[in-house]
Amino acid sequence: MKLITILLIIGTLSISSDISSVVCWFQDSIELSKQAFLQEKSYNMNLDRYNSKGDSICKTKGGEAHDTGLKVWCWGDVNIPSYKGEKSVSFSDNQLKVDSECSEQQVTIEKGKIKFTINPVVPPSGDWCDNEFNMRAEISTSPWLVNHPKGTEEWFGWSYTLSDDYIIDEDNPWLFFQVHEGTRGKTPLIALWFMNKGGQGSGNAGEIHVVNSSSNYGNHFYPSKIIPKAGQTLNIVVHVVWGDAYNGLLQVWIDGEIVHDRQARTIRFSNPVGGNAKWGIYKWPWRSIEGVTKSQKQGITDLQTFMGPLRIITRKPEDKDYLNNSYMLVSP
Repeated sequence: MKLITILLIIGTLSISSDISSVVCWFQDSIELSKQAFLQEKSYNMNLDRYNSKGDSICKTKGGEAHDTGLKVWCWGDVNIPSYKGEKSVSFSDNQLKVDSECSEQQVTIEKGKIKFTINPVVPPSGDWCDNEFNMRAEISTSPWLVNHPKGTEEWFGWSYTLSDDYIIDEDNPWLFFQVHEGTRGKTPLIALWFMNKGGQGSGNAGEIHVVNSSSNYGNHFYPSKIIPKAGQTLNIVVHVVWGDAYNGLLQVWIDGEIVHDRQARTIRFSNPVGGNAKWGIYKWPWRSIEGVTKSQKQGITDLQTFMGPLRIITRKPEDKDYLNNSYMLVSP
């Protein structure tokens, strides 16, 4: 039937018409049909998050860091095992890992959300920890190191909520998302920061910045113009292609608005691979008494945040859906 339709269209063209116009029309029709199919596919997969009453549902179907396809963690059906005397423990069938310094109780699951809590001095840092104060509460993909080959594409989607008593730290920046490929002494490849006053980028305290540190030329800060308030929930989507200046890509959406869209290097010259993603709280200025004291003088004695369901898509260049728009598949 499709062949007859195409022949009829060709027959209506004048003899002088260039046959290439028909070819172009046919290719465009195929592309439009493909886009429509993908949009319908995305829509139908998104419907799987809701039951017949329209209530949100979520079932964990995770995977390891190198596994391709859609991976989902819902937290209500995931447990973090108790552990003591070390900063990390694997969970969710070894697909994820806690990274907590310097208390074992800083990452928990409550009411279907991951809860990150840091008080720099309570409880006191354990003897097993290399640092004097509590300054990190994160989860990461596993196994470490994943070493994604150049060209690997990833989508990340999650919600992130600040506690009702959250206070903007004027003096100390901190990050809540990062991807690191494991080079010691190096900053993450990419990250999302809460900036301190006068810091690089906009210099606005509490503003979220997209930070790309993949090149040899230092950290590059990109202000989002978003300064979250206490109790606020952020819906975040990150899209990255691990590549060099010619094929690397980094896009970030917050609450449905794109705040960063740049073709740029996302892998190091020295170690050209994508890394493991991490979420939570990493407040490195609390590594020292000076940083802790600066926060305490502002009335900041702790920091608490919450993370909703996590969705990740990992694709290789040979995968059929590679580079397809998958925003709706991971969006909170």
